[in-house]
Amino acid sequence: MKNKIQKYLSGEREGFSLVELIIVIAIMAILIGIIALAVIPYLEKSRVSKDQQTIDSVYGAFQSAVAECQVTGGKTVTLGGNTDLTDKVALKTLENLGCPDSDKRGTSVTNKLESKKAKAGSGETGAGTIVCTLTDDGKITVVAGGDSTIKSSNRTE
Repeated sequence: MKNKIQKYLSGEREGFSLVELIIVIAIMAILIGIIALAVIPYLEKSRVSKDQQTIDSVYGAFQSAVAECQVTGGKTVTLGGNTDLTDKVALKTLENLGCPDSDKRGTSVTNKLESKKAKAGSGETGAGTIVCTLTDDGKITVVAGGDSTIKSSNRTE
């Protein structure tokens, strides 16, 4: 017995047994599972926050385009697949956003939307579209997504 203890303490016994390896792997899997459960809810929140910033930049670009084109009210611009390319305000908004000439429909802006809220939707506020609206009383709203929308934090209500 004394020889076995001396052998163990002297380091002659090298490596791990299969049981020890399995136990370590199981502990690591449990820890990874716990960490993943704690982190996953924050991923969607970060995507929504990033989309909010994109919507806010679109708000500023649309506001500038409305001022430059001297539009007084009742204007709606949709950025995405169905953008009206004859609309001066839409084109000015895209120009203010720094969209390349090859991206006349603003898909480089709408492709930046990553959250489930922004990708949801149908109709005018379809999946991956951004709708900018100037009401007759001069209020600007910028919305992405359908029923569960992301609105500009710059909006006045």
